[in-house]
Amino acid sequence: MRRPLFFLFVTLILLPSVVIAQSMNNTCPNIVNTALESADLMCGDLERNEICYGNFKLNATPQDGVDDFYFDRVGDKISVSDLSSLQLSPMDESTGEWGVAVMLLQANLPNTLPGQNVTIILFGNVLIQNATTPEQIENGEFSPMQAFYLTTGIGDSNCAEAPESGMLVQTPKGVGEVNFVINGVEVAMGSTVMFQAPTDNELTATTIEGAAVLKVDNQSYPVLQGTRFGVQRLPENVRFIPIPNLPDAYALNSVQSLPIGLLSRPIAIATPLDKTALAELQNRIDNGLPLCGDAPFPPCSELIPSLGGTGCVFPESYEGNVVPDELADAPICEASAFYVPNEESTAQPETTEQP
Repeated sequence: MRRPLFFLFVTLILLPSVVIAQSMNNTCPNIVNTALESADLMCGDLERNEICYGNFKLNATPQDGVDDFYFDRVGDKISVSDLSSLQLSPMDESTGEWGVAVMLLQANLPNTLPGQNVTIILFGNVLIQNATTPEQIENGEFSPMQAFYLTTGIGDSNCAEAPESGMLVQTPKGVGEVNFVINGVEVAMGSTVMFQAPTDNELTATTIEGAAVLKVDNQSYPVLQGTRFGVQRLPENVRFIPIPNLPDAYALNSVQSLPIGLLSRPIAIATPLDKTALAELQNRIDNGLPLCGDAPFPPCSELIPSLGGTGCVFPESYEGNVVPDELADAPICEASAFYVPNEESTAQPETTEQP
């Protein structure tokens, strides 16, 4: 553990009161509030590629060969590379249980940006299984936990304050596009998205901010803010197909209870697309038209590359901070140390020294 002494002292004082309050009043709203307060208090000092035990009850299994593995109480933190699987508890009002975990992952973000991470919040009846191998990390194909399998409960909210079980993912601002592989589906996103999967052969994405893309079997399926979309593997286990009746607008009350307060940056939940906007979205998808422009579509300048937007680059990811010639005209990512606000700049910085 790397907790400062003051943080540990405050934790020891406050945590018993949190647990006592929860045990005395195990109503659904109180369980949710207490769980999120616990996760916020205990997981505030999380580091890149770590996972934190935010609220009970969680059941973790280590990777083979990992002996020094302690992840059985609120506040515990471990490297995601040591984790094989993690099962979170659904809400149980008789015991006050409702599992919450918080992760910070690198994904495909540069090593030179340790302060920029993808935030993942797991809550409720969720099972996550690490599908990233040490060989993939060693050869640079993936960073830790960049590929995993997910299964979640569906339609299991016990009250208006409790979201359905799921996984909430947020990318940092100004990093362009971040990539994962979830249940065999490549996900590209620059946004805040909730993922659900009743089995590890399905995946549904609900985009509450920004945009995402599900890529599978040489097909790309956009998921703009205000909508949800999903894919499922056919029984013969050969290929994926879209889940019927999607894309669709989400119900606003289904996302208003999501734990966005645990995310790294504040957001406003997007208004669901109305029938006219959904019809226009489908028309643009069918005819290969840009999925950006006037509201409710995102500005074209903010569209992720997988949806036809302009990709940005990090000069610090290349030797001498000089990007390849073919990327010299690309804009610099806002999260880069070389980015200059309100100035037209391409990917070649004036200096080749590390800032």
